Amino acid sequence: MDALYFMAVGRKILGVYSALCAPVCKKHGINGTCLDVLMFFHNYPEYNTARDLCQVRGIKSGLASVAVDTLLQRGLLIRRDDTSDRRVIRLLITPAAADIIRDGIALQQRFEKAVGRGISARDRQALLRIMSRVQCNLTELEKGKCKQ
Repeated sequence: MDALYFMAVGRKILGVYSALCAPVCKKHGINGTCLDVLMFFHNYPEYNTARDLCQVRGIKSGLASVAVDTLLQRGLLIRRDDTSDRRVIRLLITPAAADIIRDGIALQQRFEKAVGRGISARDRQALLRIMSRVQCNLTELEKGKCKQ
């Protein structure tokens, strides 16, 4: 496996996805991080805290904080106290974000369709298994647990 190739593909994926996001962001007057936050909360409703944004989605805490504050001020997110742990604050999408979410879903579907063009269902499943293993290996490496 070629490490530089992995990095180049990763950068290409991010670049193309960001370019697809730009018109949606411009249309709705938000930046890419705000769109990422809304789409993360929409796609993974079980993850709905600022901590989840950082730990699961991988958004740096400073960027997450600014994006959440922006979305709260615009009425696109609201804060709710957790019913079982008063130290936890849940961040929930409001109906005011519906148009942004709709456009975000469309762009994600367009991206997934374009990236998956010409790849059979069998190969997609193999790719998902491989990427899952790569992600686990990267997590182990990140934590210093990687077996070399």
